[in-house]
Order: sequence, then C-alpha cells, then structure tokens
Amino acid sequence: MENPKNNNEVFIEETFNAGMDKVFQAWTDPEKLMKWYAPDGCTIRFKELNIKTGGKFHSCISNPQYGDCWCIGEYKEIVPNLKLAFTMVNADENGNPVNPVDIGMDSDWPGETLVTITLTEDNGKTKLQLRQTVSQALAKKTGAYPSWLQMLNNMQTLLNQDK
Repeated sequence: MENPKNNNEVFIEETFNAGMDKVFQAWTDPEKLMKWYAPDGCTIRFKELNIKTGGKFHSCISNPQYGDCWCIGEYKEIVPNLKLAFTMVNADENGNPVNPVDIGMDSDWPGETLVTITLTEDNGKTKLQLRQTVSQALAKKTGAYPSWLQMLNNMQTLLNQDK
C-alpha cells in the first residue's frame, strides 16, 4: 500500500501472518536476516553486523547482473517487537562512504537514508510499515522500491516456513 500524500519518502505497508516477535526476529536474528534480506536473484553477506542501538553494519548485496553493492549503516533505535530504525549509506568494500553517483546511482539519490520499521498487532497478524527517507518516485526509478517489495515477500515466505 502506498502513501499518496507524501512522495518525499518510501512508504510500504505489509501484513504478515505471524506474531510481532517473529517478524521482529526476522530483522534482528542474523541467521534469519541472511535468508531474506536481498532482492530476488541476489545474495547478501555481512562484514560487520551488530544489531543493537548504536551498532553498525557493513553489508554487500551481490547481483549477478550489476555486481556488488556495499552499504554501511548504524542502528539508531531498537524497540523489541515494535520498532527498528537504521541508516543506510553507500560504501566501498572497506566500509568507506562513497558518493552514490560514483557507483552509477541516480544523482538525486541521497548519501544517507534512514529506514524505519514499525510493527503493530493486527488480529493476530503483524502489520509492518517501512519508511525510507528518499522520494518514492526515485526509489521506484532506481529499483530500490521493487527491491524492498521482493525482500519483504522473501521474508513472508521465510515466516510461513517457520510455522
């Protein structure tokens, strides 16, 4: 579901047929995260992953068509089973920030975005809202938006297998 009122941010809402604790674990258990946190046909690996407030991560999504995309970030807020907020910054293999344009990204893509995940209980299911501080139109144009949809779909599949 989109938020037509605000095109200044990505807004995605999905409902999962699982409890809030299970959905939260999918984001915070490294073993589970590795299984779904990459778009279709891609893989993810982490050089660093410290899931706690103030903790940092350094990840690489490998795409057979476009190569490797490195990213660093910091967990800004973690409220168990309710909220997760983290920054995402394009980086190199050594964890140094890079200008998105230098790696072939759209010149309007910001150097840093904030991703906020909020979870609410919905009749025994979990409603997840994802927000990212980048224009939804730009995210659709660059592929970031469909990548989130694919990843959340992969998470749905993982949660269904965990029953």
